[in-house]
Amino acid sequence: MKLEYHKDNLTLRILNERDAIQVLDFYARNAEYFDCYETEKPDNFYTLDFIENLLNAEYNGFLHGKYVRMFLFDDQYPDEIIGCVSFSDIRGGAMTSCATGYKIDKKYQCQGYAKKMLAMALGIMIMERGMHRIEAYICPDNTPSIALVQKLGFISEGTAYSYVQLNGIWQDHLRYVYIAI
Repeated sequence: MKLEYHKDNLTLRILNERDAIQVLDFYARNAEYFDCYETEKPDNFYTLDFIENLLNAEYNGFLHGKYVRMFLFDDQYPDEIIGCVSFSDIRGGAMTSCATGYKIDKKYQCQGYAKKMLAMALGIMIMERGMHRIEAYICPDNTPSIALVQKLGFISEGTAYSYVQLNGIWQDHLRYVYIAI
């Protein structure tokens, strides 16, 4: 698997600790927007030191075939992260599968970036990592995310009850799956 992929005017890139300032800026400017759909973060999350360590851990996870996070860039805005997509719980063998998560900067919402990013990333994971099953767990009130996965061909597998703790409350999530044919 490569560290960088290009399609049309978009780039998906795996970053490391040298990119920490850019990644910190992306997370910080979207903190309030992203936090409603994410688990609680440590108090020092929005620090350069934490992000450097996070990127180092993610890069090591990539090298060991266990985790992939790619950041989206547009040629028009080459120094600004537009979004990111991650693949976790990567399994091989008879259960070749993983879970995905994604986010787009609030400034770039409703411009088609999420669909292009996720479609591109799914193709990479299927063709290069041999993924057969890719799951997405979505808050029931996140209608834009539900619409996105449905447009890309994910199918509903129902509700994952009490799936994740958000804001101190165990919450159900809808489970969608993309099956590579």
